[in-house]
Amino acid sequence: MDHTTAHGIELYPPEVFKTLLKHEVNKSRRYGDSLTLIHLAVETDPRNPQALQSAEMFAINVLNVHLRESDISCKQDNEFLILMPSTSAPGARTACERLRKLMNLEHQTYDKVSFELSAFIGLETMPADHMMSSDELEEHASKALQHARTNQLASVVVFSEFYK
Repeated sequence: MDHTTAHGIELYPPEVFKTLLKHEVNKSRRYGDSLTLIHLAVETDPRNPQALQSAEMFAINVLNVHLRESDISCKQDNEFLILMPSTSAPGARTACERLRKLMNLEHQTYDKVSFELSAFIGLETMPADHMMSSDELEEHASKALQHARTNQLASVVVFSEFYK
C-alpha cells in the first residue's frame, strides 16, 4: 500500500480499492464464495477540526485492530469502505456490531483530544449463488449507510434486509 495517514496507518487509495473490489467480485463469482462490502461513516462535532481528525484516527485504529488481515479497507472522503472476502451476512453483521460498539461510546479521547463519536454502518453481502457487479455491491452498501445516517440508526443496516 502506498497511501498513509498522518500517523503512518496504511489504507488503500480509492482507485486501488475499486480495482480490488472488481477483482474480489469476479473471484467470488468464479469460486461461489460470499463477499461483503461495508460502508462506514464516523461523525463528531464538525466545528472542531481537532476532534474530526482525532475521531478519524480513532476509527482507523479500531479498523486496523479489529479487522482480519484479509479484509481490505479504504478511506473515501470522510467515510470508510471495507471489503470482507469470504464473509456471509451473519459474519459481517457480527463484525460490524463489534465495530459499532467500539466506536459508539459517549466520550472518546485520542491524541489528548476528547470527542463524541457516532458511527453509521451500512453493508451489502453478495451471496455465493448471486450475480452482482462491483458497482451494484458498492451502490447497495452506500444506500444502506445513507439510510442509517439519515435515520440516525445506531444499528447496522443490511441493504438486502432493508430493501426487500
